[in-house]
Amino acid sequence: MKSMLYLSLLLGWLASPLYAEGAKSVRLVLPPKPGPVVENVGRVFARQIQQRCEAKVITVGDAPLTVELAIAPGIGVEGFRVEDRPGGVRIAGNDERGLLYGVGKFLRTSRYDQGGFTAGAWRGTSVPHKPIRGIYFATHFHNFYHDAPVEEVQQYVEDLGLWGYNTIAFWYDMHHFDGVDDPKAVAFRGRLHAICTTARRIGLDVVPGVIANEAYNNSPAQLRADPSAKRGGWYDCAVCPSKAGGMEYILSVLGGEFDWCADLQPRYVWIWPYDQGGCGCAQCRPWGSNGFLKAAESVASLARKKLPGTKIILSTWFFDEGEWQGLARVFAAKKPWADYILAEGTTRPMPAKLPMVGFPEISMHNTFPWGGFGATPLTGLVQGQWNRVKATSSGGFPYSEGIYEDLTKVVISQFYWNDQPAAETVKEYIAFEFSPDVVADVAGVIKTLEQNHHWRWWPGELEGVKLDLNWFPSRPKTSERWLA
Repeated sequence: MKSMLYLSLLLGWLASPLYAEGAKSVRLVLPPKPGPVVENVGRVFARQIQQRCEAKVITVGDAPLTVELAIAPGIGVEGFRVEDRPGGVRIAGNDERGLLYGVGKFLRTSRYDQGGFTAGAWRGTSVPHKPIRGIYFATHFHNFYHDAPVEEVQQYVEDLGLWGYNTIAFWYDMHHFDGVDDPKAVAFRGRLHAICTTARRIGLDVVPGVIANEAYNNSPAQLRADPSAKRGGWYDCAVCPSKAGGMEYILSVLGGEFDWCADLQPRYVWIWPYDQGGCGCAQCRPWGSNGFLKAAESVASLARKKLPGTKIILSTWFFDEGEWQGLARVFAAKKPWADYILAEGTTRPMPAKLPMVGFPEISMHNTFPWGGFGATPLTGLVQGQWNRVKATSSGGFPYSEGIYEDLTKVVISQFYWNDQPAAETVKEYIAFEFSPDVVADVAGVIKTLEQNHHWRWWPGELEGVKLDLNWFPSRPKTSERWLA
């Protein structure tokens, strides 16, 4: 009797929808008169399925499964609903972004094997908790975003959008170039524009980040900033806003950047103090609560003039306690000219009670050289960081250097979406990117990678090697935690 019971269970398991032969074709139905964003969401849907399995996505004719896309206001801003329909599934978004996120949820809870596509069983309604769900692409230092074929980066933008991100932030790092007309600068802006255009095509916002005293490599020597205030990275081309003509020069440079990106209709503009900015002259110091705020206010005014409707995110990166107090005094004395404060890892009240957005670092933690070790998931680390700030955070922009921290990005996306625990997102990610059958095994590998993540150094083997980032600790104290 036992053997018959086991056989019966096995046959039932093999015949279940999960393991039934997948559909060889899926019919996609768009809403009547779809706009460009909805059409692009449909294109992303088709690409995902056809890249992952043998099924074809069609828009006319019959298919074993029909997926209908719809816009249905009333669900909740950027929310979605997935529900059954005769012959298939209906994915409804409250708006165009909500439709993108609903498609993402449907795709990652489905299955891509057994010769085709099998629709997942998840049904329900979901609305994001946090309004700002951004990702920052560090488009420099010859990382993935800087050097990979732009088509790959564009697809990656779409992939992150499926997980609920609504904003792509970037920095047009201009210190490499001898002015706006430098052919390398022109080419670099073209690359950035292509990446950002992809984001806009699927309904995402873009954010140019600027340094408050930023300039090109050929900035006038007589206008340059005092480097004694530097914290983190530093470029000698930075300009002092307190020198005669300095602020005018900064505004001419950044005004050109705002003109260049105007067609992207940036939702926000970041204004940054340190790493790589700053000035330590007598008129500017302390930079964070003096020269920086004066320069940033002028930059913010210019951004609002050239980019109507944009909001200002004021960064407090590397602020010390005195600068925090100075910022609070400035914003208490008059109406704040910023809309958000960017701060990481703090639970302090924000000046003028402005909403706070975070900037979690997910690329370089305990890693040198970063990007040199393959996948570096940090799901446990970011869970702890999120738990400390989630009650007061409006979202944020994880700092990303490449695809090697893809899983960590995804985990944070779901913190911002609905506070989903990291462990649950890891399972969802594995099922989507590998298979529902190997969730436990791959989760074990990820746990091992995280447990083994630590600083590494090779004493004696890098002596005399020129490091591009000499401000990074290149002479660590000898310690077991540094050894490979």
